[in-house]
Amino acid sequence: MIARIVRVDRIWKTTIFLTVVLALLCGAARVADPASIVLGGAISVANFHLIRFLVSRLMSPAAGDRLALIVALKFLLLLTLVAVALKRLPIDLASFLVGTGTIVVAIVVDALWLGERVVDPG
Repeated sequence: MIARIVRVDRIWKTTIFLTVVLALLCGAARVADPASIVLGGAISVANFHLIRFLVSRLMSPAAGDRLALIVALKFLLLLTLVAVALKRLPIDLASFLVGTGTIVVAIVVDALWLGERVVDPG
């Protein structure tokens, strides 16, 4: 089995790259709304950074019960933001979901291809 080192900073950069490339390709082929793809990718990258920030605080010894409430509020804020954006902005839902899915593709690409191989000493 091949193990690879996954780096968080590479995941969000890969997400941005994939989102932009996908938006350009879909715009050129006229099969989806590029702005909705970019918005979905931007929201997923912003959410990724917020999760990373909050988890790093949660893992510190000084983390209290209040931080768990902040994580829940962040989740509610994200859901509210997405709901308002989908309701008020001219967003294509399918393209938006494609944009938010680029982060999953970036994680898989980083784990299977971009990550540095870990040498098994045994």
